[in-house]
Amino acid sequence: MQKRYWLFGLMLWAVMACGGDGDTTPTPDDDDDTPEPSTYENCLVNVSNETLEVVTWNIENFPVLSGTAEKVEEIIEDFDADVIALQEIKSLDDFDVLVDALDGWSGHVEHISGSSQRLAYLYKDSEITVTQQPTNLYGDLNNSDYNTAFTSVRRPLYMQIQHSSGMVVDLINVHMKCCSGSEDRRERASELVKEYIDQNLATSNVIFLGDFNDEITDRGSDNVFKNFIDDSDNFLFTTMEIAEGPSSGWSFPSWPSMIDQIVISNELFDNNVSTQVLKLEECLTNYADAVSDHRPVLLKLSTN
Repeated sequence: MQKRYWLFGLMLWAVMACGGDGDTTPTPDDDDDTPEPSTYENCLVNVSNETLEVVTWNIENFPVLSGTAEKVEEIIEDFDADVIALQEIKSLDDFDVLVDALDGWSGHVEHISGSSQRLAYLYKDSEITVTQQPTNLYGDLNNSDYNTAFTSVRRPLYMQIQHSSGMVVDLINVHMKCCSGSEDRRERASELVKEYIDQNLATSNVIFLGDFNDEITDRGSDNVFKNFIDDSDNFLFTTMEIAEGPSSGWSFPSWPSMIDQIVISNELFDNNVSTQVLKLEECLTNYADAVSDHRPVLLKLSTN
């Protein structure tokens, strides 16, 4: 019996000597720090700190589902644009949770009572400094002209930013009145925004963007944005080429239509690099049901 104990001890010593504390062979239970591949790795676009990336995104009564905010967080972090102009923020609490979850991002949402489709901004702290805080473009809530054009709870949301390159940009985020029968309201909204830019931002780098709820390819007097289109020396719809292209590339595929627009002022004509609709459903199959019925639209500008 004593011999058996002696042999067992010798075998145990041999195993410890060969493996010992210095054995670093990984086991299946070891932690693996290798990041998992992104859901959107085949949909991503190139971004850098030498370009300014600005997105307009109608996020459909955010959040449409309990898991929507988590998916939105992943999209924002993976695509890594600089500024996002959002439309249709329904829950203020969920928006605040989203901002807190985004590492290195800040945000602002309008706290207008009675609205379930608020406007908001998100921006990346490492590249964006807010030089004029977000504010309603028309603060007089008793002005019937403004209320008719935009509705009393959906005034354009203005913000001025400075990119880390030094470029300063004035942003105007809108969500115009939808549907057939509201053409006159959208036309008046377009006139009011242009008047504001002409009178207050005539020499500024302006980006006017959002859900315009109408086509920019309508002909003649049927085009409610003809005041911008006719002033081609000073303004450019960077989304025009997309709007004139195949419907498969449009921002509102369920209609389909191209109603999410971006306009830049002539101060940015030489900086205009590209505009594209992000077809996120090609990487997230339930995107339309779980996130939004609109696709984001991304503008890329050079900063030098």
